[in-house]
Amino acid sequence: MKDVAVSLADRLDRDLKEAMRAGDNRRRDVIRFLRAAITNASFEKRADLTDDEILDVIRYQIKQRRDSIDLFRAGGRDELAAEEEAQIAVLQPYLPAQLDHDELVEIVQRVARELGARSPRDMARLMPAVLAETDGRAEGRVLSELARQELARRSSLPENQS
Repeated sequence: MKDVAVSLADRLDRDLKEAMRAGDNRRRDVIRFLRAAITNASFEKRADLTDDEILDVIRYQIKQRRDSIDLFRAGGRDELAAEEEAQIAVLQPYLPAQLDHDELVEIVQRVARELGARSPRDMARLMPAVLAETDGRAEGRVLSELARQELARRSSLPENQS
């Protein structure tokens, strides 16, 4: 059976060829840039990347683009922000299916309850557990915001109601 990392690399190669044949320049360029980032990470590691490491590269590429979107919007450059969003749309299908908002809220609440997290000071204990629970199927910034909201809610409750 093929290694999952090889399958993902093969998928990128196949998708690049399809984008080139179809004349889809944005998709072609995004996949080329992603493949270059994977090659650089592989070179730094001095070994082929595992499936998880390739997914980390993709997540990092999406995070960079989201940061750029924030900066472009703050600078009034909506056309550049829209281009970054279109690039994210090319990268997103390579990631595992993301959990929906309600599932994330339930996970954050359950993990906070299990850990006995009661105040914003517990964020350092809560976030690693929530990240492990979601296993890359949610963005860190979304989880962080939900965790912050849950801890604020729990800190306002009487001790026996958390």
